[in-house]
Amino acid sequence: MSNETETKTDWQKRECGALWKKESPSQKYFSGHVKVDDDGEEKLLRVVVFSNRHKSKDNHPDFRIYTVEDNKVERSTKGSSSSEVTETEEVL
Repeated sequence: MSNETETKTDWQKRECGALWKKESPSQKYFSGHVKVDDDGEEKLLRVVVFSNRHKSKDNHPDFRIYTVEDNKVERSTKGSSSSEVTETEEVL
């Protein structure tokens, strides 16, 4: 049982963020955060991840990651899911 605890601790040490599945009337996407090092200080960078609608070749990415301004996140979490995507797209 100690191996399970050690493995879990190892995974926790390596965790660098989290994403949640979201859905708007027009698409599915992910919303969450990643940890970044800013001059020795760990900060959470809010991100959204959209499917790459312009993928035409295998070497094109499947998803695109965008940063989100904090004030956009605060407003979007208070509104409906459709307004969330609209406000997020304003940032893009």
